[in-house]
Amino acid sequence: MAKQQKPKRRGRPAKFGPRRNFNFRLSEQLHERLTDCAAGAGRSLSEELEMRITRDFSWEDSKVDIERMKVQAAAALDTARVQAIRAAGLAILRDIDGRPTRVVVDLETILAESDGVARGLRSGFVEDTTPAPTSETRPMTAEEAQRLLEELELTRRKIDEAIERTRAADAAAKGKVA
Repeated sequence: MAKQQKPKRRGRPAKFGPRRNFNFRLSEQLHERLTDCAAGAGRSLSEELEMRITRDFSWEDSKVDIERMKVQAAAALDTARVQAIRAAGLAILRDIDGRPTRVVVDLETILAESDGVARGLRSGFVEDTTPAPTSETRPMTAEEAQRLLEELELTRRKIDEAIERTRAADAAAKGKVA
């Protein structure tokens, strides 16, 4: 017995396989814009809509992937930070002479060490090699003394003016209250 063939479908052949109809409303401006874009790309209006919807979904998928990668990168960064802090703590312990039974190291020191801050910026890492202040003082020149006196006089005038303003404000406030 021979297989019975399906009757041939009428109309245009399906280009992309079976499709479902979907009806919705568009504003006139959006319809014109879509029609122009479809004509410019050589697609039908249905193909243009399907391409744009598919592209939008792929953008959403990409956004989800990016967010997932951001979370993974943050976790990796946190892990690297913890490892750097551990290594800094071990480096500090190695720098301590002898075998202490108790070590007190503040968190700022460990974080500074893990960030690679120069050891000289925190106390306790290097010897203090700053030169001692000399006991000899040089005498002031006449120009330096004159400049210093002028600065002192200017400062004294500013203080006197501030005192007068304060007294005037206090008197005005007292007059309003009484």
